[in-house]
Amino acid sequence: MAADQQFWGSAARGGYFTNNRLSAQLRHALTPLMKFRQFVDVKEGWGKGVGDTLYFNKISTIATAGAALTETNTIPEHAFAISRGTITLTEYGNSVPFTGKLEALSEYDVTNPISRVLRDDMARRLDYYAGLEFRKTKLKYIASSTALSLWETLAGAAETIASAKNAKGGWRLFHIREVVDRLKQNNVPKYDGENYMCIASVNFMRQIRKDSDWQDAVKYGDPERLFAGEVGRIEGVRFIEETNCLIDTLGSGADLGEAVVFGKECVIEGIAIPEMLRAKVPTDYGRSKGIAWYALLGWERMWKVDDAGQYAHIIHLTSAA
Repeated sequence: MAADQQFWGSAARGGYFTNNRLSAQLRHALTPLMKFRQFVDVKEGWGKGVGDTLYFNKISTIATAGAALTETNTIPEHAFAISRGTITLTEYGNSVPFTGKLEALSEYDVTNPISRVLRDDMARRLDYYAGLEFRKTKLKYIASSTALSLWETLAGAAETIASAKNAKGGWRLFHIREVVDRLKQNNVPKYDGENYMCIASVNFMRQIRKDSDWQDAVKYGDPERLFAGEVGRIEGVRFIEETNCLIDTLGSGADLGEAVVFGKECVIEGIAIPEMLRAKVPTDYGRSKGIAWYALLGWERMWKVDDAGQYAHIIHLTSAA
């Protein structure tokens, strides 16, 4: 083609005749909903002005159980133990800076998409850190096949995976039944009075769905009471699928994933300053601006395997690698 013509492919020859515009609709990347924080016991306002460590008391059962009485004897007297748990408060946050020029010339209100992105990040990250506390339970359960299992109670510092044992074969409802039996034997109260809760990775749930009994798990008589992310209920357990905190690539020879099963009083959340959005004080004569999310809070497991006379209220179904 001759060069002496006007055409779209060159800005100087014609491309500048069009003023390109953005879509009127802003599109945001998907972010996971809060799955773990909906199950923590929240104590708002704790810690404000009293330091970075919060304490909560834990009451044991009575030291000696009651028994039959002899008419002429006095009723026996026994005590219970009081132990103390601690929550370490930590600052969390993130921010997006922007210039005064961008705000002045932008077709959109720039604070709206920035606030949306920050709210999503805040939900995702705080739920992640809450989920880590669930995974730190020292009571680990490992599938050695689709119908065999191993238990491991970790010593020392809490770990988020098993120490040296790999899950094999795949997760099935057989493993869920064993975990539920352990919780029942330890008298761990059910979360909603009728069911324990299971938060699981995608690959873990894929393995569970291979069980022939799973098809009945999705039948609900009260669907409006579902928890966020809930995908089924069976064997006295309500299942929630999660994509933010749990590892999806654990397991020997396959990606089997992991899960936590728990009852009531599992994790407590202490709050000094609840999560919020904050605007930056403009600097450089109003040319430098920004918005941040910020929180001052922390999490701790309420009952642990090393609490005297008590049991972990959370069981971690996991693997070493």
